[in-house]
Amino acid sequence: MTIPREVIERLSNLSCEEVAQRLGINVQRHKALCFMHDDHDPSMAFFSSNRSRWKCFVCDKSGNAISLVQEYHHCTFIDACAWLGQNFGIYIDQQPKSKRMVVPVRKTHIEDDEKRLFSSKIAQTIIDKSVLTASGKQFLINERMYNPDVINRLRIVSIEKSDNIIKQLQEKFDDEELLESGFCKRTNGKMYLSFFTPCLIYPYYDERNSIVGIQSRYLGEKDGAPRFQFVSGQKTRVFNLPMINTMQEKDDLFISEGVTDCLALLSSGKNAVAIPSATILPQDDLYKLRYFRLHMYPDQDEAGKKAYEALREFFTNHYAVIKKEVLPVGVKDYSDYYKQSQV
Repeated sequence: MTIPREVIERLSNLSCEEVAQRLGINVQRHKALCFMHDDHDPSMAFFSSNRSRWKCFVCDKSGNAISLVQEYHHCTFIDACAWLGQNFGIYIDQQPKSKRMVVPVRKTHIEDDEKRLFSSKIAQTIIDKSVLTASGKQFLINERMYNPDVINRLRIVSIEKSDNIIKQLQEKFDDEELLESGFCKRTNGKMYLSFFTPCLIYPYYDERNSIVGIQSRYLGEKDGAPRFQFVSGQKTRVFNLPMINTMQEKDDLFISEGVTDCLALLSSGKNAVAIPSATILPQDDLYKLRYFRLHMYPDQDEAGKKAYEALREFFTNHYAVIKKEVLPVGVKDYSDYYKQSQV
């Protein structure tokens, strides 16, 4: 499909603030928490006369409305233009109105016979070929005191170095497939994982138990390395969504900000899922939670307040209620509260 130049210009000049809000990103005073890394102090800014440009001062990524949608949805230029056209009433071709078609944004889970940027086969292979190593056990079980059964049930693993897992991936997939998937990169002729190691690997599954994403949690000490990374072309999803298959309507369900608090809630015997950050709401997944009795322990910081308010507004708009639970004074988050209770 060829998009006329004047249409591309109109899409490029849209307000990135408005686009961000349509994507579910919470914008305050022309800034937002960046969805591309673990961000607790808003590092994404919107500027120019009509806020038609954006930049993250940590990732050093920037662009216009089209590139913002590409980064958020991990989709192609054409798909991003289609999404903008559909959401802002701008047609991307010159067909008669009755025949106009909007190309949908790339789906986030794949069927075996379809080619997608996110590869569920490669993602599941990484999980299947990895175990929870000593450093992973040290962090999750010895330091955080999470229930080992919870860790095992969620299929959380860890990777010390890229070499071993790369070798196993190359035995099953060719290099071009690995590079195209986004899980790997090539530097000076050598293949590496695209995320920093040593790290934990948190797999994201949908309610059908199909893998739809992977998030890494860096365990090393390299300066400037992001603590959390989402890898490959994946849409933001709710963590531990298969939990809802074990529940009845009106059961209690806790929503946490981040995987670690979710692990603490699960370890304490509660039903729990997680959103990845305070400003990114996986709305399609959250909509599936509206029939449960929803609760949240907001982190005791500004990001935690924003996360709760964003969730409260979302569920209110969908005729549901989320109850705010209060942590003891001086406890920063539920993971901290859980750890203190285990001592």
